[in-house]
Amino acid sequence: MEIKIYNSFDLYTLLDSIDVSIIKGDEDIRISSVEYDSRRVEKESIFVAIEGFETDGHKFIKDALENKASCIVLNENRLDEFSFLLDRNDLAVVTAKDTRKALSQISARFYGEPSLQAVVIGVTGTNGKTTTTYMLESILSKAGFHCGVIGTINYRWKDKKINALHTTPESKDLHEMMSIMVLDGVDCIIMEVSSHALSLLRVDDIHFDCALFTNLTRDHLDYHITFNDYFMAKVRLFEILNKSCKQKKAAFINSDDNYGKQILNWRQRFNYPLFSYGIQNNADYHCIESSIQTSIRGTRFATDVPFAKQFEMRLAGKFNVYNALAAIGVAHFLNIPAGRIVTGIGLVASVPGRFDTLLSPEGFAVIVDYAHTNDALEKLLLGVRSLNPQRVITVFGCGGNRDKTKRPIMGKVSEEYSDWIIVTSDNPRKENPEDIINNITAGMKSKKYQIIVNREEAIKQAIAMAESGDAIVIAGKGHEDYQIIGTKKIHFDDKEVALKYINERNTK
Repeated sequence: MEIKIYNSFDLYTLLDSIDVSIIKGDEDIRISSVEYDSRRVEKESIFVAIEGFETDGHKFIKDALENKASCIVLNENRLDEFSFLLDRNDLAVVTAKDTRKALSQISARFYGEPSLQAVVIGVTGTNGKTTTTYMLESILSKAGFHCGVIGTINYRWKDKKINALHTTPESKDLHEMMSIMVLDGVDCIIMEVSSHALSLLRVDDIHFDCALFTNLTRDHLDYHITFNDYFMAKVRLFEILNKSCKQKKAAFINSDDNYGKQILNWRQRFNYPLFSYGIQNNADYHCIESSIQTSIRGTRFATDVPFAKQFEMRLAGKFNVYNALAAIGVAHFLNIPAGRIVTGIGLVASVPGRFDTLLSPEGFAVIVDYAHTNDALEKLLLGVRSLNPQRVITVFGCGGNRDKTKRPIMGKVSEEYSDWIIVTSDNPRKENPEDIINNITAGMKSKKYQIIVNREEAIKQAIAMAESGDAIVIAGKGHEDYQIIGTKKIHFDDKEVALKYINERNTK
């Protein structure tokens, strides 16, 4: 879906008070688009050369010029490298200490500060972000808000849906999409905020109303290098909320998570209230642990908050109680009536790739889930165990060219909570699938596993061996409808494949 906002500014107005310097060029030239991809540049474009996650935009300055860019923004410490730009009479040249920061600031200005025109809720953490956004969307829609959601599965609002390339888009794309949503009548934007987006300054110029922290476990250490770097990237969301111009704002923190406790201990750093939610501790939004009743068809639980006591949701698993508590807290803060909160929680029937359940006519269940960290896998398997299946058969692998340290830990976790394990490929990317599998099995001490490298064959085998009362867990890819092998992206959907073999077995 190609949707584009058409605005126009003179260069001086666009850059006024932004952290850049106009080195040469006419301040009155018109700017009609902001681009960081040289292929999208046209006449009256301002091209911002950002040093990207995988490539360097400065390498494409000449391409931007060929496409008739009117202005180039580059890092100030690289001006000597591109001194030829100063000889062009048809070009404005702008420098910035950090072009990523400049792109964010320029985009917010160009697209009319859309975050000031809607309620904006940011959800960060390792696990639970997607489900929490679905719950918030359900509650707030029930209360009369027109919601837009930006997250791992897709970007959606009203009758529009765009496949997600990134959990949190680049700052330019993010402000453009938010602007489109606002013009289309959206008055509440709910977004997953990834650690990559936070460290790459993609959300720095968004005025949030609320920020949520779900939990923190081992993930993305291929990018962040150390766990503390990963944690501090997440903390940036709460620092960004500090800068928000919204008059009423708050954060909601999982107080049962050790890193959540640390954020709560930093209350004095923030100019807004931090509310806690949890099961184990005396939180502001607290679930009574003994009240939790979960089955394959859903979960019931009670809270001791004064405005609503009993909740029933169609999502299984104790871990989903945490997601519900986070959504309940935000909704209460936004003055949503208790009845709408209870109804909204109950209306979420499923979340793609999150404890997504298929019930076989032969009496076994298949659960497809995105769990791709050791903590997420442990919570998932514990959730399945709480349903008292006859056996838990787990099918999973680990992604290639990603954090290798979690692989043996995931092997150990799967072994602890499964009766049988089939270790297979996930997205091997440029790694040898057998090497990844060997890393996983290095953490396993028993022999209650088999290796089937081909993921479809692994799922087929799990379904073939299932008996009435068993639960098959297919973990790691969840909603993804592709598999990356080498550099090729091929269609592959765990749920689709599982349904194929359930039906095939049922018709024999």
